[in-house]
Amino acid sequence: MDDFETEIKRILDEKFIEKSKNLKKSGHIFNPIFYLFFTRLVELSAIFRNVVLPNRYEIEELFAMRKDFLQIDYRTLTEIIKVAWIHERSRGIEFTFSKNTDDLLYLLYRMGRIQREIDAVIMKHAEWKKDKLVELYLSLLRILLEIEDEINKSLGFTSC
Repeated sequence: MDDFETEIKRILDEKFIEKSKNLKKSGHIFNPIFYLFFTRLVELSAIFRNVVLPNRYEIEELFAMRKDFLQIDYRTLTEIIKVAWIHERSRGIEFTFSKNTDDLLYLLYRMGRIQREIDAVIMKHAEWKKDKLVELYLSLLRILLEIEDEINKSLGFTSC
């Protein structure tokens, strides 16, 4: 499992973490770590509830379905940014998210590649038994939670 964790952390490199921090610092609505967490939580739920069986074909189909929806998200987010930008210009105001649009666009651009790389690491380490696949996904979710916690601590955010 140590190799799995190392490979996942390599995918989420320093630049990705730094751009994520910039968004969080500015109070931006998009959180890329949470997005990764949520998409993988949905996949885990599908496996856990036997919607997707623990075999190569079904997991690849699960990834393909996520990719289809992810592309829709990119287009939707791009349209929202355009609409918000036009709206803020017409009112003579600037939304706070506009200050970090370059970070957001960088992260969105990389998200597809990051998801593909995580897919590859999952496939490399997968054992085709439900309990083993669930364990692998739980490790991934733990890693993402730890990264989010590190980001929060580095920004001085504390828990209640």
